Amino acid sequence: MTQASFAERLDETADLLSCALDAIEQGGEQVDLDDLVGLISYQLLACMRLVERDPGLEAAAIDLFAAATALVRESRHGSTASPRIQRLLREARTRFTSRLEVARPSKHGTRIVWRHHELVRAA
Repeated sequence: MTQASFAERLDETADLLSCALDAIEQGGEQVDLDDLVGLISYQLLACMRLVERDPGLEAAAIDLFAAATALVRESRHGSTASPRIQRLLREARTRFTSRLEVARPSKHGTRIVWRHHELVRAA
């Protein structure tokens, strides 16, 4: 079996993240919203482990996780999330995606240590 290229691995991880974000935006009707938040956290960390450290990308990841978590919190109360939270999630998603598109592969492979505690604190 051949190893996937950096671009293939990053695309695969980003696609999984995108599916989880789509499900959250649609209200998570098919799965538990808490599971989606966990999946987003995992996929963000997986993306970050593939690329060189970039403060802008890290900030975008933190913002994306915080916006997704805020949308889930509002959705738990049985109502749809406010337009403001939905807009914040869309903007954070766009910012993260654009930063990820120009990211360079990590010289350390998947052994890079990313400050995941900042992601957890964002929630």
